[in-house]
Amino acid sequence: MRHHWSIPLFVLSLAFGCRGEEDTIVPTMGPITESVYANGFVKAQGQYQVYPTVSGAVLQLLVSEGDTVSAGQALMRIDDRASGAGERSAMAQVALLERNAAEHGPVLVPLRDAVEQARDKYLLDSLNVERQRNLWAQRIGSKVDLEQRELAFTASRGAWVRARQVLSETRDELRTQLEVARNNAIVNRAGQVDRTPASAIDGLVYDLMIEVGELATPQRPVAVVGSAEDLYLELEVDEFDIRQIQVGQVAMVTLDSHAEEVYEARVSRIIPMMNERSRTFTVEARFVQRPPRLYPNLTAEASIVIRTKADALLVPATYIVDGGYVLTGKDERTAVRIGARDMDMVEVLEGITTGTRLHKP
Repeated sequence: MRHHWSIPLFVLSLAFGCRGEEDTIVPTMGPITESVYANGFVKAQGQYQVYPTVSGAVLQLLVSEGDTVSAGQALMRIDDRASGAGERSAMAQVALLERNAAEHGPVLVPLRDAVEQARDKYLLDSLNVERQRNLWAQRIGSKVDLEQRELAFTASRGAWVRARQVLSETRDELRTQLEVARNNAIVNRAGQVDRTPASAIDGLVYDLMIEVGELATPQRPVAVVGSAEDLYLELEVDEFDIRQIQVGQVAMVTLDSHAEEVYEARVSRIIPMMNERSRTFTVEARFVQRPPRLYPNLTAEASIVIRTKADALLVPATYIVDGGYVLTGKDERTAVRIGARDMDMVEVLEGITTGTRLHKP
């Protein structure tokens, strides 16, 4: 019985020994590139959504998707009849007040005539009271006649003052009303311009988001306009990685629309405000090699290269234990200093050599 069991035990021992050798490796020398993953979209420079400032039905689309437009070019016409009526009313009010505020207009001419009449009566009464005083000094006439003349003089002087005051106040009031009416007319005229939303930039119409007959409102965008030539990448980088990103770094980009191609880009801008909801930072990158046909909002993925080393001591990432150790024996842990890393491999700067045999955790 003892001799019978000796062969299986030997075979079992040999099998475990071979398995142990298969689970050990030695570090290798080779290149490694450390990069940060980011995803995002293609954007057109200056890309924005056009919002109308008035409400109304769309009467006519003046452009189509893909059309090149210049700054100030109208994109559509909106029927805003209320605004049109308001503009006509404002202009009529301006015309009426301009006529009334004119010095020879129907309002000021009668008031100026009233001032002249009051002045003439005041001058006449002043002569009469002076004559009556002279007569009374000569004991001609009565005290009652003098008092009547003085009362008439006082009344005519007050009437002249009031007439001049009415003329001045009416003139000032009409001029103020005219200024207000002109400002209202300017506002209404601006509303007339607002009925034809226009492009703010030289660019391309990427999308028309409304059809003829539909209601346009200030709360709903009606078009998307952006640069026709200058397209870039808008990428989202995790908050844990943003400290490693710098302007000028190379990014290797893939697009879902060009799945078999990899394009080179460079980081051009880092927006220093984190999105609190996604916990990411926005990073912009410009293509070095641009696809022949590119459109806004295409999905993109990028590997932003942090550093590259041509001759590094490498071990598989799965052999690193607790972020800073490797197993150099069955129960022996050796501390190592980690350098660059990618998805599969890790650079070891200190702690082991190319001859160190490592056990898989």
